[in-house]
Amino acid sequence: MLTMETIDQLTFEPPGPGPWVLDAVHAPRPFSRFQCEIHPPSLAEGFRETGRRYGLLLDYLDWQLVHGFAYFCPRPVTEEADLPARFEAAERAFERKLWREDMERWEREVKPAAVRAHLALQAVDPGTLSRDELLEHLERCREHQKRMIIQHHRFNGAAFIPVGDFLVQASELTGLPQGELLSLLRGAAPESAGASHELDRLVSALHEDPVARALLESDDEPGELLERLRAESGEVGTTAATYLDSVGYRLLDSLDVGDPYLLEVPEVVVNRLRVAVAGGGPADGPSGQEITRVRDRVPPEHWEHFDELLAEARLTYRVRDERGIFSEVWAGGITRRTILAAGQRLAQEGRIQEPAHLVEAGYQEMRDLVADDGGPSAEELAARARFRATYRASDAPPALGPAPEPPPSLNGLPATAARAMRALDAAIGALSTASHAESEPTLVRGVGASPGVYAGTARLISSPAEFHRLRPGDVLVTHSTTESFNAVLPLLGAIVTNAGGLLCHAAIVSREYGIPGVVGTRDATALIADGARVRVDGSTGEVKVMG
Repeated sequence: MLTMETIDQLTFEPPGPGPWVLDAVHAPRPFSRFQCEIHPPSLAEGFRETGRRYGLLLDYLDWQLVHGFAYFCPRPVTEEADLPARFEAAERAFERKLWREDMERWEREVKPAAVRAHLALQAVDPGTLSRDELLEHLERCREHQKRMIIQHHRFNGAAFIPVGDFLVQASELTGLPQGELLSLLRGAAPESAGASHELDRLVSALHEDPVARALLESDDEPGELLERLRAESGEVGTTAATYLDSVGYRLLDSLDVGDPYLLEVPEVVVNRLRVAVAGGGPADGPSGQEITRVRDRVPPEHWEHFDELLAEARLTYRVRDERGIFSEVWAGGITRRTILAAGQRLAQEGRIQEPAHLVEAGYQEMRDLVADDGGPSAEELAARARFRATYRASDAPPALGPAPEPPPSLNGLPATAARAMRALDAAIGALSTASHAESEPTLVRGVGASPGVYAGTARLISSPAEFHRLRPGDVLVTHSTTESFNAVLPLLGAIVTNAGGLLCHAAIVSREYGIPGVVGTRDATALIADGARVRVDGSTGEVKVMG
């Protein structure tokens, strides 16, 4: 039984050989036990498929949980006999532009099939099921979620290789910072910023219906307001139902069923709709002048190659977030809904303290509890819930095991295999690598993710529950951002985060909205007071506290 409720009572041991690095981007809080059981093996399976398909010398990313905190360790291909096949696969991937095939398959087959599967599971109301039916439905949701985690990582090649290749080669050709180069991808990832066809259709219907628009602006309780919109006759009701069905069960703040899905925080949905109706949205793509300014730094004999690199990166940029949003993020919310329905019954029977406490159980523990065949006590689940609610990834050790060794040299590898690995390393590094620059009391240093300079009022936000404190023009200062923050992006003047690198969510959306962004500061929330006046420089990665 877990009796420890303070992190300093725990021993953090490496979960395997090698050096382990904390993943504060994908797991900002400790994961639930249910998620700890299914995530690592599914992630590894998807990663392995990508490695074989693209000829990578990384076999998989070993991603493990220690007391719920995520750590990762790269696992290279170790069998020398496997290398010739990998080298051939890398040649084939670049020659055929394999990511284009993957993008077409994603758009035409994989994403639509995933949406159909989500909606089919979502159509089942777990609250109406018998005990045995509920257990069967939970099993289906769990297996679906595992498949979706694998699916997410099957598309790592398309998500990472073209963008990473652009970063590596464009940096060499221009000498420009990677954050400035990535600004040329603005407008290529609308889903990352919360845009969707379903939202567009609903907003259009609301513009045509003044009564429904007045309802949206009313003081009704947000959950009731959404249900009234769904019940409206005509186009508003139809498009509202379609939109809410498409986004309502997406997890908000992580990849873990232990965290809420969107409909559990209806005020976020209402705010997103109000902003969309008012006309707030992502910025346009880069202007011809912006592209020319960068291209002019490229030697003329490499212009055609630069143009090709940029085109391939823009083509695949959106799948970076889409593969998660339409895979495990949605599937996880559906699973959580089923767990909460079971938790509601157990709470009514007095066997657990709150319905949400059931998410703290492992899968077999859940089954035992629902079947009234043992399982953890109500006190045990409450203790686990308190632990997960109390601590963040920043409270855990940043690394476990021996110090990392320098990466192996790529010299001597076939040119294309080396190119693939440089691209992968650049993309993964840009996803989560924070700044190593030390901050000062009034100067916070991070990674410049989106260029521009902005001065405004800092607003420290720890969760979507605090979005009501944001005012137009505020500078968002937070640990990290997720899809839930899309609701307030049009209000913001700039974004500053503790965690993340150039391809994290905060970096992508700051570029999509054309506002300055500084990520990976490690200590912004500790050094910047709520309400302080700050100056954010998204090019240098510095945030000046002015008072």
